[in-house]
Amino acid sequence: MRLPLTLSCWSLAASCLVAATASAADVDARPPDRLTLAANGSRLVDVDDGGGGSLNWLHYFTPDAVFGLGAEHQIIADSQWSFGSIRGSLSHGDAASKFSVFGEVQYGSGDENGRNFDYAIEVLGLSQSFTPKFSVQVEGRQIDIDTTHGNLPKLGLTYIWTQRLATNIGYAHSVGGNLGTELTTARIDHYGRYVTLTLGGAVGEADPSVINLQPGLRLPARHLKEGFVGIGRTFARGEIQLLGDYLKLAESEKVTLTLSFTAYLGTRGRAR
Repeated sequence: MRLPLTLSCWSLAASCLVAATASAADVDARPPDRLTLAANGSRLVDVDDGGGGSLNWLHYFTPDAVFGLGAEHQIIADSQWSFGSIRGSLSHGDAASKFSVFGEVQYGSGDENGRNFDYAIEVLGLSQSFTPKFSVQVEGRQIDIDTTHGNLPKLGLTYIWTQRLATNIGYAHSVGGNLGTELTTARIDHYGRYVTLTLGGAVGEADPSVINLQPGLRLPARHLKEGFVGIGRTFARGEIQLLGDYLKLAESEKVTLTLSFTAYLGTRGRAR
């Protein structure tokens, strides 16, 4: 499902941090494949309810070569849309100097009160770690949804304070087209012994289609405020996360609650 904009740099970026030192002749060092099922319910305050779901599969050819497929459907107010996705990442180097390239393509279509529209997003990004704790991400996001189009470049900085605490800040400003979007984002993750906590938000100006408020409904960019909080738990063969998101764009308010479950498929670090 469509995560908050501050979480939208898909998990491939995190996958780029995976390192393997074991001999492939003795141990399968690849992380297991991941199958993620997510469902969400939304409320566009004083307008209508909505919801949706997604299914995504992630495969590791090696710890540094990742490929994924997915499908998603969403409904909110008078708009509904579906799309398929394909994504991948390649990395090189160790944790102190790892370079990664990642990309994703989403293609589909939607309907807004009986009128059809196209839905297409292409993402290409680069990540470079300069120390084991500090990395920089650069991303370009080409958005073509109905009559909304343009590119949204984003610069992100990630710092890992401890093994349990990481922060990320980002800045995105649209170029070309009619997105009219400028956003500053922030996120903090705490990896506890039993649960993982996520807290973040965004402020700035945004087009409704950029944040999937109501794709297909053409409105000028408005002032945006977003906040989200999530809690997750990892088990031996999977992980579960509950995420709450509040979004305000001008006078429109949207509240979304998302539950996702990821199953680990195959083996992790077992002798062949």
